[in-house]
Amino acid sequence: MFGAGNFARRDALVFWRPDTDGSWPWLEMWVTTRLGGTSPEPFASLNLGAATGDAPAHVEANRALVRRSLQLEHLPLHRLRQVHGDRVLRAGDAAEPEADGLWTDTPGEVLVVGVADCVPVFLWDTAGRRLALVHAGWRGTAAGIVARSIERLGARGTAPSDLHVALGPSIGPCCYAVGPEVAAALPDAVRPTPAGQTHLDLRDANRRQALALGVPAAHIFATPPCTACDGTHFFSHRKLGPRTGRHWALAWMTQAGPGTPQAGAGGTGWRSTR
Repeated sequence: MFGAGNFARRDALVFWRPDTDGSWPWLEMWVTTRLGGTSPEPFASLNLGAATGDAPAHVEANRALVRRSLQLEHLPLHRLRQVHGDRVLRAGDAAEPEADGLWTDTPGEVLVVGVADCVPVFLWDTAGRRLALVHAGWRGTAAGIVARSIERLGARGTAPSDLHVALGPSIGPCCYAVGPEVAAALPDAVRPTPAGQTHLDLRDANRRQALALGVPAAHIFATPPCTACDGTHFFSHRKLGPRTGRHWALAWMTQAGPGTPQAGAGGTGWRSTR
C-alpha cells in the first residue's frame, strides 16, 4: 500500500510526504526539507528550530513560509516543548504542553513536531478519523511513545486494525552509531556492523511497538529517507553537530467523518477550532 515516499514542491519550498497513493484524501502529512528558506549557513536554508543559534528573524520568516506554502495561515498550529519522553496529549489540552506526541479527532487542527534525526511518526485511524503525530528519539522510543499513542487513540475507540503508521525522514541504521547506554535501552534494535561498531535501527524499534499493539504489518511504512545520508534535503544533528537546522513534521485532517461537512481547500473555508 505504501511507496517509498516522495518529494513535492509547494511554492519555493520542497517537502517530503508518505506515498499513500491518494487513499485518504482527508489526510495531510508533510515533513519540511532544508530547501527554500532564508537562513544562512550552517542553517541553510529552511531552519525551523528557534534553539539552534540561528537568528530569530530567519526562523520566524521560515515558519511563515511553511504556513503560507501549505496554506495554513487560518488554522491553529499545535506545537510542543519536546522532552524526549512518552507523554502524548490531545491537541489544545495544555497551554504550554511539555510532551512528545499530540493527537486529535478534530479537522483543521494542525499537529507539529520538530525533528533532525529523531523519527516523526504519523498514526491515523481510517475508520474513526483520528490522527496522532509523535517525536520519537531513542529515549522516547525506549519509553514506548508509539505504544502510548496507540493506547490514547484506543481509549477513544480506535481499533489497531484500523490504524496506519508512517515513519518520516530520520537517521537510519546505516548511520546511527550508539554507545552502551543506548544499546542497552533498545537491545532488539541493535545492529552490529562488520567494523565492530554498534548501530541502532530506531525505525524498526518503533515499527515493533506498533506491531506489538496490533497494527497490521501491511499498514506500517517504515523505510523513509535517512537524514544523515541525504544532506541535500535534510539536516542531521548526528552528522552536522548541534549548530544545524530543524525540520517540522505536520499533520492534519481536512474533513471529518461521513455526514460531516467537508473542509475547504487551500486554507479558505477550513473550519478553525479556535
